[in-house]
Amino acid sequence: MNSYVKRLIFQLSLVLLLFLTSCATLPEHSKDKNQLAYIADYDETITRRHLPVFIIANSNENHNLIGTPSVKITGETKEEIYINAERPSIYSEIRKFSTQNDSYTNLIYRIHFASVPFSLFPFHLGWGSNVGVFVVVTLNSDGMPILYTIVQTCGCYLAFIPTSYMPPDAFPDDWNKERQTVYGESLPGLLDLKDVPFNQAITLIFIKNGLHRVEDITVSNVDVLMDYKTEKALIQPLGSLQRLSFVGGGSTSFYENSEDRKGYVKGSSKPWERLLMSWWALDWKVGQDKNLGKDKEDSPLFYTSLKPWARDESDMRFFSTFLKYWGWKL
Repeated sequence: MNSYVKRLIFQLSLVLLLFLTSCATLPEHSKDKNQLAYIADYDETITRRHLPVFIIANSNENHNLIGTPSVKITGETKEEIYINAERPSIYSEIRKFSTQNDSYTNLIYRIHFASVPFSLFPFHLGWGSNVGVFVVVTLNSDGMPILYTIVQTCGCYLAFIPTSYMPPDAFPDDWNKERQTVYGESLPGLLDLKDVPFNQAITLIFIKNGLHRVEDITVSNVDVLMDYKTEKALIQPLGSLQRLSFVGGGSTSFYENSEDRKGYVKGSSKPWERLLMSWWALDWKVGQDKNLGKDKEDSPLFYTSLKPWARDESDMRFFSTFLKYWGWKL
């Protein structure tokens, strides 16, 4: 099979995939009494000052609740990793990167859910367990947020939301600053952070019912939280996912350690994505959630493009290269 035919098959498969996901994810932004906002104790530390408020839909369903990755021993004395929805946690870490133009700080936030439930109508392509979402807030050298990068913890459904502090010449070509459609979700093309006083502003990130994808992001005054039920989340270091505690002592990692699955979330599986995508994406573990490592030794490739020839360039572990691949000119 020549390269032209391979690329044609890839493109046709991608069109089918986009059709399926778009039909299943029509934007739904209306408020309802079952929305729940996860908040935390805010202080002047950099990660807490910029911590988003995560707002989930349909909080009556356990799979929609932000939880804490946990471990228990089953009757067969085997460990089982699960997401404890009774204890919400947000995991965070600070990383630095530089380009020819400036030095930047990434504030990484990671949350997890018990599952994307099985559903045919609407079709849940991401059906699976122990799923999660990354939100990365990029600060410039003046400490101002210039970009929100949102992606599932499998590397899927990537979205960029720049802010009004983004340099005008750093946008990708033909960027629409009004709205953008990302896998069926309508997201802002630009967040104007200058309308709300900096010390009163909070970022609200709306998580979609069932699929746990980000369906909207806004900036508002902190008083808006009075409109929502709230629950306090524990803020934990991202590295603590390597040390989940057993009752009675001892610990284990949230991630596999075996060679072929090293760095993948234990218990993560995506049956539909494997069936429909792995053969043309050339990745048997496509869609499975994983660690966002710092180099090629400590985690799997965290690619964000399904094009097999763009694995390295779209790897989010190397953020400056990743941004350049997606057209950003920082």
